Amino acid sequence: MSPRKARLIGYIILFASFPFFGLAGGMTSVGGGILSMLFLIIGGLMAAASVIWMVRKVRCPHCNTLLHLKLYPIDRCPHCGKSTDPDSMNR
Repeated sequence: MSPRKARLIGYIILFASFPFFGLAGGMTSVGGGILSMLFLIIGGLMAAASVIWMVRKVRCPHCNTLLHLKLYPIDRCPHCGKSTDPDSMNR
């Protein structure tokens, strides 16, 4: 899998966790107790899963070094200088 696609998947999971945090915060002011805690746990697990996913999958296909997780373009690995496109390994 391309590191760009892996990073996109990680960000989608991360951004999908934000509504759970918002719901958890909104329910505490209303007195949502257990449901608020449930939303907080779900949001936390999703955020942690996205970070773990990105640390494991957003790597250079040549030297296996972790690439930038920020929204920088990752066309070339900053460590080995080779293309991060996995199809370029067969050329």
